[in-house]
Amino acid sequence: MSMTVEVTLEEVLARHNVGISGTEFLAELDADLSRITDPAAAPLSATEAAFLREHAGPAAGEVLDTDPAVLVRDARRAEVSRIAELVAGSAGIAEVALLLGVDRSRISQRLSAGSLWSFRLGQGRRLPRWQFTADGHSLPGLDVVVAAIPAELSPESVTGFMDTPQPELEGRTPLAHLAGGGDPRPVAALVAGLGLW
Repeated sequence: MSMTVEVTLEEVLARHNVGISGTEFLAELDADLSRITDPAAAPLSATEAAFLREHAGPAAGEVLDTDPAVLVRDARRAEVSRIAELVAGSAGIAEVALLLGVDRSRISQRLSAGSLWSFRLGQGRRLPRWQFTADGHSLPGLDVVVAAIPAELSPESVTGFMDTPQPELEGRTPLAHLAGGGDPRPVAALVAGLGLW
């Protein structure tokens, strides 16, 4: 006999000290899911579909042959995963204050000064966990890198960059480069260049 335990979103968010309410989380998710348009709402013409089949490669034909409802469902599931990864890969101001052993106001000051980077989720700010070492410190040279992050970059883009080996850093990731005491200026130049694309 299996027993079902019901748990609320509020309980999960509180248990993991996310620092965002269930209402805020659901509002963010709802807004993001609403941006996904149904491809059946504006179907391609036969000419457009033929052009894509001929010039866009084999993956285009596979997408064109997929039921639009499946495409929408898959896109919405991917968006739910994206939001969950954003929350899991970041921390609220209170959690970062505990991690660094400082007062919350010090984290707010560092955000204002540009020595920590955050993004908005719901009503609050989230700080990506990549900024911190396992022993409870912020990465060396972080202030130089944070100052170079273009405002239009998404948290996923910045995190992806920080976790990707860069030839300019002798094949190391920006995180490994900074954690090893490397010069932050090459990392700053690379991240600034992301805003040019």
